[in-house]
Amino acid sequence: MDQQNTDISVLAGNSRVYLNNDAVIVVQAQLHAFDAALRFSRQCLDNGRTLPRLSVAFDHFGIFRLQFLDQNLSNAQKRRPRLSHLHPSIRHIFQPVADRYRIALSDIRAIHEDSARQHLAHTLATADIPERLTRRMLTAAPALGVHADHGDKAQKLTCAAITKEYFARAAGDHRQPNTLLEVFFEDSAWSDSLSYVRGLQLSHLLGVPAAIRLNLVNEAGEVRQGEQMTPR
Repeated sequence: MDQQNTDISVLAGNSRVYLNNDAVIVVQAQLHAFDAALRFSRQCLDNGRTLPRLSVAFDHFGIFRLQFLDQNLSNAQKRRPRLSHLHPSIRHIFQPVADRYRIALSDIRAIHEDSARQHLAHTLATADIPERLTRRMLTAAPALGVHADHGDKAQKLTCAAITKEYFARAAGDHRQPNTLLEVFFEDSAWSDSLSYVRGLQLSHLLGVPAAIRLNLVNEAGEVRQGEQMTPR
């Protein structure tokens, strides 16, 4: 793939937010992945390219729009929030890294699990998806991690299906054959490496045309770069 003619999108980690027993927001942020993704994006800018389309995925308990957004937002901002639209306690976690690389929180999209689930449910209800693929998207048993605790109906969606939706949304308007989605992630209890691999495979099987590369970031901030995977 010609890097100079490639539209680059970046998924900067898969963090998790929830309310504890005292109704205080807890943020389990993949900050190493976020840092590596923003460092990569700053390098793109310094090399004369445009800023990649940046996104962060959020798993969560509860209702994202009601519990994890800031106040006084427009309906459009609630539907498609940026990191700058999130609750101050969440913004506070990501702001220092964004400041380090001189990238505004308003330039980073927030992809949340509620929206991903709604779109997947609509797709499954209306699209003609082969059974061999729906078996990868649905399971009779609860999915692993945070995805498992959203009620009986939500439990039927697999982690691979949720991850596929994150990838498709992160690629965004650049979902063309010359698009490269760089995914930076950490191996965590709610976001394991196998789910990312299965999500990548499912993305291409369901028609996402972008090339996707998985970049695993360890606790030292070191990046293990995968190969660019393109649809067959």
